[in-house]
Amino acid sequence: MKTWAKYGLINSLLGLVIGIFVTITSLGGGYYSFIIVIPISMFLTGSLSWKFIIKDSNDKSKVFITGLFTGTLSHYLTFVLVSIGMNICYWTTGNCTSSLNEPPESILNMLGAGFVYSFFSLIFFGWLTIIFSIATGHIILRSENKKVKKDLN
Repeated sequence: MKTWAKYGLINSLLGLVIGIFVTITSLGGGYYSFIIVIPISMFLTGSLSWKFIIKDSNDKSKVFITGLFTGTLSHYLTFVLVSIGMNICYWTTGNCTSSLNEPPESILNMLGAGFVYSFFSLIFFGWLTIIFSIATGHIILRSENKKVKKDLN
């Protein structure tokens, strides 16, 4: 398996755990979508960050930057994807309204509001996603380096 895919999958597992936690502990409805959206967001952000920043390098500073990108940008992408999903649900079924029976925010509004939601999400979970993403990147890089050394011997 490619290293970028490993990195994305491992980060998506953390996203699944966070999604389950948010769904179980949050008051109100509508948080069920986080079980699906957070892992997708973590996978996309993580794998693409690894693929375009790390490439085939062994630079630990690039791993740090990749972990920082994955741990922070995935929060924003999560809220944008939730908005897209809620709008599609509303357009196709008429469901997915707010508690006041209002339609969801438009996707264009969510592009801006996503930053505000991400800020609060980063306060609660950012420390976890950033540290986990950086640590995962270093572990994957170390295991790949060991494989290369083992293959050379």
